[in-house]
Amino acid sequence: LGILRQEIIFARRQKELGQAPGWLPVPLVVTSHTWENSKNEQSHQDPTIGEALLGEMSDSARVLFPVDAATAVAALHRLYQGRGEVGCVVVCKRELPQHLDAASAQALVRQGAGHVSGDPGDAQLQLVAIGAYQLQQALRAQAHLATHGCRSCVSVVLEPGRLRIPRDELEAAFVLDDSALHALFPAALPRVLLSHTRPEPMLGVLCRLDRGPAHTTALGYINRGGTLDVDGMLFANRCTWAHAVDAAARLTGADREQLFSLAQRQALDGCGNPCDLQ
Repeated sequence: LGILRQEIIFARRQKELGQAPGWLPVPLVVTSHTWENSKNEQSHQDPTIGEALLGEMSDSARVLFPVDAATAVAALHRLYQGRGEVGCVVVCKRELPQHLDAASAQALVRQGAGHVSGDPGDAQLQLVAIGAYQLQQALRAQAHLATHGCRSCVSVVLEPGRLRIPRDELEAAFVLDDSALHALFPAALPRVLLSHTRPEPMLGVLCRLDRGPAHTTALGYINRGGTLDVDGMLFANRCTWAHAVDAAARLTGADREQLFSLAQRQALDGCGNPCDLQ
């Protein structure tokens, strides 16, 4: 991390002086990460590298969370079009469903965020996924809510740094402006964020989407791990589709007992069988 920061800071200083660096961006492809390591337990179940690089200037230190193969390819393609950047690309080892075609994936990478399912203009709730496993859970949560009469949309933040409050002029030219941001994330919608990272750093980066705890909830890694598979990690860190639905119920005032069976509520409360949430 120290070596990466030295390169990022030096290259960005060049940009500030009008001496744009000419070297091709370096992708740091992170595959041994939070949700997938039952072998090495919590030593590898760790989102720290992405969180740390999100603290750097986002126009030079890019952190991307592809959600399928198409967005992973589009993210690498977009990175190599730049100069003097480090790009941390957090990808899954396991094969997952493809949700976007090539054109949609390229559009998502260009903008940094976009919609996958549902219409924000007609939704009562917005589920925001940052990461591939998080998108799987968000889509399951959307389907469950739909069976109980709650309309929701599922959106993806592929590059959180594009949505942050800019800290100088170079970063301001890189991030989305207010009109583009509000078109993707309407101010009136309550939101549940499902993040690959710890929730607190991501809420900080995405504070333009955060309208306070009565309107915005973030789920993510809460330092729980061990010899667990992906589903076990999601449950231990309260990031399953059911936890997202539970968070949505708190934001919208929906009746929890109508949304879940008794066995499911007991699993959510930690006194039942997690398999009841499969």
